[in-house]
Amino acid sequence: MAVVAIVALLLLKERIKRVIIKAFGGILDVQTTSPKSKGPNGSSSKTRSKIGPTDDRKPIAPPAPSAQPSHLPAWFSRHWLKILVPLALILLLIVMPLWWWHRHSEAWQVILSDHLAEAWALAKQGPKEPVHVVKSGHTLQGLTQLLDGYADVLGRDPHRVIEVWVVDHYWQYWTTDTFNDYTRANRRFVDSGGKIHRMFILKGDDLHNPLLTAALRNQCERIGADVWRGDAAAIGNKAEYQVTAKAFQQMPYTETGFQSFDVLQLEDLTYYSSDFSPDYRVVGASTWFYGQTLDLKPLFNKSVAQRIDCQAWTTSQVAQTTQQQ
Repeated sequence: MAVVAIVALLLLKERIKRVIIKAFGGILDVQTTSPKSKGPNGSSSKTRSKIGPTDDRKPIAPPAPSAQPSHLPAWFSRHWLKILVPLALILLLIVMPLWWWHRHSEAWQVILSDHLAEAWALAKQGPKEPVHVVKSGHTLQGLTQLLDGYADVLGRDPHRVIEVWVVDHYWQYWTTDTFNDYTRANRRFVDSGGKIHRMFILKGDDLHNPLLTAALRNQCERIGADVWRGDAAAIGNKAEYQVTAKAFQQMPYTETGFQSFDVLQLEDLTYYSSDFSPDYRVVGASTWFYGQTLDLKPLFNKSVAQRIDCQAWTTSQVAQTTQQQ
């Protein structure tokens, strides 16, 4: 805002200069010019030569010039708007923001500065360029805000259908308290009318882990997601998985391969995050690709993976079915 005000002042610099010149010119016009030089008796030399020397004549004073009205009121009446606009810009764009900023505490200024920096980074980001986030907290916070935002959209338009497709290679995150707030956002999104299709890519040892059963049950009961599972050894040979993995490797920051990332697909967004935490409590760096999506839908097929039946869920039945398959 300060830059805008400065630019406006620079553009109006010549006008302001002319205003000052006209103002001083009007003041000078009010003053009368000095009278012509006169002789010692008050009359001019030409008059004395015609009438001759006279000692008893009284000097004739010239008539006083009539007072001229000042040009300033008339000038201000015509140009007051040109003066008030720059002053108003300075007041609104510089003085008021500075006054408002210094009224708050330093801690508030630090937090707001961080948010403004994030907003500026997104504003200058190109529509086809990815946004790479290194900090774990910003990664998870961004996902939570994304689903909360779409829940608000669905609340305003209940007839709209928004679907999210997710492939998780690290299901263990759902067994920690790291995803508590993210779980709440998932549930709010579903309650607002959205649909979440989530597939867990499992290894052989995972099927015997009791924590897996709890994680799958939470997906059904706490979130209301459409839950799928794929066998890591078998799904790699499927044509749909190979096509998706090849397309994924064409995107930036994907050097370690599709099997190392948790990937989310929305209408106009592809999000993926890699794992850097051995205890599954810290989410790794993430990449947000706006305006371009990776198609995960072909993986959600009965020929590629199995769907968990959440409608007939019981702990013993699903645990036995999961282990048998």
